[in-house]
Amino acid sequence: MNRGTKIGFALLALLTLSAASCGEKPFTRDYARSVPNSAIQVGELSDRTWEYVDGNGVSKELNRCEDLSPWNVAYSCTSPDGTVGLTFNDSKYGIDDTVLHIGGEKVPLYCIVNGTWGDSLRFCLPVSDPSVPPQPVPRRDKS
Repeated sequence: MNRGTKIGFALLALLTLSAASCGEKPFTRDYARSVPNSAIQVGELSDRTWEYVDGNGVSKELNRCEDLSPWNVAYSCTSPDGTVGLTFNDSKYGIDDTVLHIGGEKVPLYCIVNGTWGDSLRFCLPVSDPSVPPQPVPRRDKS
């Protein structure tokens, strides 16, 4: 086998391993449904309909999320009684700054996409959950 072929096979193996790790999910949608203070997108992707899991592990619906700002695609939705809210930014790059506001507390969430082509709904866990991968710490440069 010549050197070029060996390098080609090595690169192919590396790409295969990289692609396999990209598809890994740190947690499942069912797991998110069992964790208090998690949020799960339901319905159709364009519906922007979510539910959250309360402190007793019961899923509760949220009203349809509304776009608060056409400039930064900041969405917000609340429970029918107004005591729980979900906020997030949803752009072509993904969902970020996701926070569940419950009982006067802000619970930051880590979200992933279900992953199938026809069902790319998101689900989120509190970043404090042990199944959430470590998150980068924001830089706090001294001025």
